Amino acid sequence: MLYTSRMKRLLFLLVMLWACGGTQEEEVKPAPGPTPTAPPKKVTSGDVSFEIAPLDIKGTVFQPEALDRPGMPLVEAKRATTVPKQCKLVQTTKEPVQKQAQAAILATMLYVESKSKPDDKKPKPDESCNKLDDSEGRERALLKEARQVLRDVAQQVGDKAIDEITLRLLGSYEIILGDYPAAEKAWAQLIDKDPKSKELLTHRAWLAYAQLKQFKNGDALASLNGEKADDKEPELAYVMAWAKIRTGDLAGAWQAISAAARGWAQNTRRDELEREVLWFAGRGNVPLDQATALISGVLVKVKPQPQQPQQQYEMLAKLGLSGYALAGRWNDGAAALDKALEVPGYTAPPNDLPVIRFSQADFTVRLDAPDVAARFAKQAIEAIGVCGDKCADKDKAAKIQDVYLMGRLFHVVYATANDHRYYQPAHELYELTIPKLDAASRTDAEQNMKKLEATLKNMKVGTGTHDKGAIEALLNRHYLEVSSCYEVVLGTNPKLGGRIALSLESDATGAIKGVSTEPKAGAAELSAIAGCIAERAKHWKLPKRGMPGTTRIKLSYNLAVK
Repeated sequence: MLYTSRMKRLLFLLVMLWACGGTQEEEVKPAPGPTPTAPPKKVTSGDVSFEIAPLDIKGTVFQPEALDRPGMPLVEAKRATTVPKQCKLVQTTKEPVQKQAQAAILATMLYVESKSKPDDKKPKPDESCNKLDDSEGRERALLKEARQVLRDVAQQVGDKAIDEITLRLLGSYEIILGDYPAAEKAWAQLIDKDPKSKELLTHRAWLAYAQLKQFKNGDALASLNGEKADDKEPELAYVMAWAKIRTGDLAGAWQAISAAARGWAQNTRRDELEREVLWFAGRGNVPLDQATALISGVLVKVKPQPQQPQQQYEMLAKLGLSGYALAGRWNDGAAALDKALEVPGYTAPPNDLPVIRFSQADFTVRLDAPDVAARFAKQAIEAIGVCGDKCADKDKAAKIQDVYLMGRLFHVVYATANDHRYYQPAHELYELTIPKLDAASRTDAEQNMKKLEATLKNMKVGTGTHDKGAIEALLNRHYLEVSSCYEVVLGTNPKLGGRIALSLESDATGAIKGVSTEPKAGAAELSAIAGCIAERAKHWKLPKRGMPGTTRIKLSYNLAVK
């Protein structure tokens, strides 16, 4: 079966998600003291306290990337000329209006020249006014030359005499070359000088974009004040979406990015737009039905009919894996992957299925749902069985090992906490995988199966507590939720880092009854991250424990930008 490059990228995403965010069963070892074949020793009090080793969280600073460069106004010379002649004309012209007109012509010539001869690494002497810094290549050198011409002329004529075309050109060059403070100044001046321009909404969009790139999110929102997200103005809707999500208006952000997607059917940065829609869906708490409607009704519709089922499958799979899962929305992630596999008229590639099904199993481990996780894990093993030569032998072996280790984790949880919900899933996953393991691993695995069955016979009612190793393996799986909280605040301060401590208190049912953080929850910086983590942690669940009492756990996270 032949796969497109997009399909290969999807499979790569599936594998990479598992590599980066998969389970950590291999780190789980039985607790010291009681072995899995005997219940834990009774203690005077059922209360337990322990501290989990700090976890490093690397955050990504997400930026708007789907908006292409501004359209470049082109001002043609009335007579044939060369760049050196036009350079001299700009220098010798004194009258401000004419000087700016000649500068606009020169900037156009340099811009056009930058787009020609793409294989040339350096500008020739007759292509520019001065000796250029060509270390970044011919195109960028010529664009910098054009910008410098406009900057010089703008300074010479002064703010009062500067005209709209000079500002429009400057605003575009500053965006293209990434000088966002200078771009902000140019677009703001242009709006002030020509507030009734037919292109006012476009100008405001680029002003807000320049502010967003500087993380001046409140200013960007203010620059769009009074405007509504409309698919007839997709650029404005797009920057409005970013301004809103960074300032906490999640519903408004989704409405705006949806308008941008509807209006940008043929955007040249379509891949970036699709990726950001999925990111907004995950970080904006967008329900699955709303996200699916936009994917199926808008993003997929732009493709030719024969491609639509495959495109829909890929987009829904990415929604589950890179939209919801990377935001720590495990239920929605698993449900999105189910929807991907149910796309009418399309059958998922057989080498995707084992990874998709195991990803769903891994998601539901975090939900304290061992029976559901085991069901997905069994489907992963079944998918391996029918994959044939579409799956590499080493990939099959690795996934079988992953499922076995999930069973091992469930075994340890059952043996230490006496949560009977974990026994049968552990036993079933052992039965399913042990015969398929390599000979070296099978002997130890068979011994673990015997220990599990012995534990069932020996376990007494009223025994079992939360074990540090097992609980650490379960709680550390929530790191993507912590990362998501961190990355939201990086949208306001891209250099923020530090340490956050999280204290949890659980009763014997496994429910989280108390949450506190250091620093305390607040509105900004580390306090805002702490508050977000605390809200997420309130919904975490630990296994039940057979012995009455309270479990107190301290976790800490070292936050740093990638």
